[in-house]
Amino acid sequence: MTPCLSSALAALVAGFAAYWYFVFRRLLPLERKLRAVRERAGDLRRFALEVLELQLSTSTAPHALNEMGQRCVVCLHQRLPELALCWVRRGSAEEGVMIAARGRVWSELAKGAWRFDSPLVRQALEEGGLTRPIAGARDSEDDPLLRLLADHGFCVLRLIPWGRPGSSEGLLVAADRDPHGAGLQDAEPFLDIVHRLATSLAEIVDDLVRLSQASERLQGGLTSTIEELTHTHTRLIEKAREVRTLHDVAEALVSRGAKTQSLAAIVSIVAKYLQADLVAFLLFDEEAQELVTQPGAFGLQGDEQFYRMPLSRDDASSVRVYRTRQPFLTGDAQDDPNVIAQYVRLWKVHSLMVIPLLVEDRCIGVMRVGSFQKDYFSSEQVEMMTIISTEAAVIVETAILNRKLSDVAEQLAALNRMKSEFVSTVSHEFKTPLTSLSGFLHVLIGGETGPLSGQQMEFLKIAQAQVARLTSLVADLLDCSRLEANMEMERVAVALESVVRSSVANHSRLASEAGKTIAVELPSPVPEVLGDAKWLGLAVDNLISNAVKFTRPGGRVAVSLARQEKDVEICVADDGIGIHPDDQGRIFEKFFRARNRSEISAPGTGLGLTIVKEVVSRHGGRIWFESEMGKGTRFCFTLPLPAALDGD
Repeated sequence: MTPCLSSALAALVAGFAAYWYFVFRRLLPLERKLRAVRERAGDLRRFALEVLELQLSTSTAPHALNEMGQRCVVCLHQRLPELALCWVRRGSAEEGVMIAARGRVWSELAKGAWRFDSPLVRQALEEGGLTRPIAGARDSEDDPLLRLLADHGFCVLRLIPWGRPGSSEGLLVAADRDPHGAGLQDAEPFLDIVHRLATSLAEIVDDLVRLSQASERLQGGLTSTIEELTHTHTRLIEKAREVRTLHDVAEALVSRGAKTQSLAAIVSIVAKYLQADLVAFLLFDEEAQELVTQPGAFGLQGDEQFYRMPLSRDDASSVRVYRTRQPFLTGDAQDDPNVIAQYVRLWKVHSLMVIPLLVEDRCIGVMRVGSFQKDYFSSEQVEMMTIISTEAAVIVETAILNRKLSDVAEQLAALNRMKSEFVSTVSHEFKTPLTSLSGFLHVLIGGETGPLSGQQMEFLKIAQAQVARLTSLVADLLDCSRLEANMEMERVAVALESVVRSSVANHSRLASEAGKTIAVELPSPVPEVLGDAKWLGLAVDNLISNAVKFTRPGGRVAVSLARQEKDVEICVADDGIGIHPDDQGRIFEKFFRARNRSEISAPGTGLGLTIVKEVVSRHGGRIWFESEMGKGTRFCFTLPLPAALDGD
């Protein structure tokens, strides 16, 4: 072997030896340490997940910290059984409440031992945590907690406060028997995790409580507003009927010259308004001193029913009303001693109202209104008939009628303006804060203010959905208000195919995310119709939105457009839950919602179909639906073609 080869071989052996020396003396210990660190990190991660395994909601938020404390103590004890652990939460009057504990020593603590104003706890709160040796505390009389722990052989105490910044709400307490606190040193990473998680959870709980309170206040305000709007709407409908009746009475007085013809027209109007069975005027005959039943009475047959009543009959209800000028009302005239039985049997009525006909300070007769049903009339109707009787009396004094009709018309116009302004103002007042809330939630969810945990993201998305729901309600209220105010609609050529395609596109993404499909069936080009594209689009949007909401995941919504002989038909069909037969007669009523909507938790305001019906009606069309429980619903409406309108 040559000297050169020997040297190379020696160098190779030396390098091989150096490599294995490095592996055994340096690399393997480092790998063992790395494995230990990874196992430790994995254990810490599992510990954090176990502690945070909470089903948190606004209803459980106040108890979430207690539940977390119980989990922390259990999980820590499983890993460090040599430590005595307890979770304390601040109660009232600075007295702490022990929520969870592991270690027999805690059962021997006297009631009220945990005081947040004690020197030991106060020091821990001020310093953000405290580690305290217990050696020598057995002879100390300053703190009963330290004496008790020392009696049980514990050497080191660790107090860790938790809670929102600036407001410590509780303590995690750990005691170790090792004089050097070896167990506490091993537990330090776990204790730090608990401290951070508890502090974060306390902030989340506080935010949830505030959010819940704000939601309750908003919902309460919205509910009261809707109730007020509904009450106002009902009053307006009744007032509208009254105005219509008064208008018809006035028109009858103006258009008919003869007294008999005017009274007959008013009788017909009153009978229709009250749905009464008998209506008659008895006018005073000065020569005979009698109240005489006038021709043209409603529901009277035979000459015997057109009787004359002398003013000497004080027992007659008509005479008393004429003399006292006060209305009379009875729910069952057949069994009322204040009515003459002979005439009640003659008219065969049970419910009876008698109204005086007054012209300023004079009474010219009475109006008698009867029904075959008992307790049929109300005091409100008596008031209304008093107005009508006054207007009827203006056959003699027309100036009174003009003045009263003018006053009533002005009051109703002012009331209608107030209602419209109220709805618009309230809706806009809701719209501004809702827009702000939606914007802030979008910023938070988009991560522009920093990273969010999974739970935080979930809660923010729930809040975002509720804001969207309230925004939809405000939009529906505004639309209803505009329609009720008879807002002018455009009459321009509208391509319904584009309207339908746009509406389908608006809902396709949400439907797809919910596992539902929207199919469109459009024939060859359909003629344009005259209308308002915005309102027609809103009608189609509402029908498609309803169909998607009431269709289960995996379901299908079909939208079709077809030309008929004189109109265009648009249909939206679904294979959803259907409409209960008892609800079908009320489906277009304002704020009405089907009884089976809870089957799929369908949100909504109960205004969409009302808006659709009003829009279709304003465009000269008609709307109908077909539905079967469990099999789906099909809504259709038609719009007249311009040629059909011209032909009419």
